[in-house]
Amino acid sequence: MADETPIVFIGGLGGSGTRAVAGAIAALGYYPGGCLNGPNDNLIFSELFAQRDWLRSEPPKTEVHERLILFGRIMREGIPPEATNTYPGLARFVLAQGRGLSGQQGAVGWMTKEPHSHLFLESILSYWPQAVFVYVVRHPLDMAFSRNRRQLRAGVWLFGLDIREFPTKEAAKLEFWIRAQRRVDRLTARFPERIHALRYDGFVEQPKQEMAALLEALSLPVPCGDIETACAGVIRSESIGRYRSQDLTQFSEDQLGFCRSAGWSVER
Repeated sequence: MADETPIVFIGGLGGSGTRAVAGAIAALGYYPGGCLNGPNDNLIFSELFAQRDWLRSEPPKTEVHERLILFGRIMREGIPPEATNTYPGLARFVLAQGRGLSGQQGAVGWMTKEPHSHLFLESILSYWPQAVFVYVVRHPLDMAFSRNRRQLRAGVWLFGLDIREFPTKEAAKLEFWIRAQRRVDRLTARFPERIHALRYDGFVEQPKQEMAALLEALSLPVPCGDIETACAGVIRSESIGRYRSQDLTQFSEDQLGFCRSAGWSVER
């Protein structure tokens, strides 16, 4: 593709902190789309990709490609009238999406924040040579004790995970985190300098430094604003470290060993 307009995708497991990261990047001048919910998820991406049947079983690659083509057009130009014939659910977004990026002055590129986008990471980076992906990561044990249960229903087909094989849902969620991280590691080797794993815990402690490192790692221009202002609203979540008051004996030594090898403390 000849278009060199920067494209940023932000995703991660449910509850990983993608909202805080997306807010800062949007504040730097990246167009997030006109149809967002409270957590700033791109509802058009959700309409096209985060459907129940797609999240619970592997979608056809040809259809993923077709929807990426349409989604890119929508983000750049708005929703074409003929698209609502094939995807009636898009009709409610036409006015809010407007002309997309073409109607935004000063924006250097567009971005999409939707946690489930990580399931389509390989297809996204293969289709758009100028796209980069921010994979937001929270402490694996904090994720295991998260109340967010959607992660166990979305994308398990991609990781060959059978939650019935684990003694508790927390153990299954930790294994999901591990397998998702291994996949990201493999894809990072395949797409060097196009995937940045951002640790949420470090980001909320030092948002300016972490955002500067992200922009440098992905070679992203900053069209307007400054990093300090963009990160002004980042706050530390009270749920950081929630695993320390929990029973960790339900996790296997292999699971805890992987967490340690990845640089995470699993001690109380």
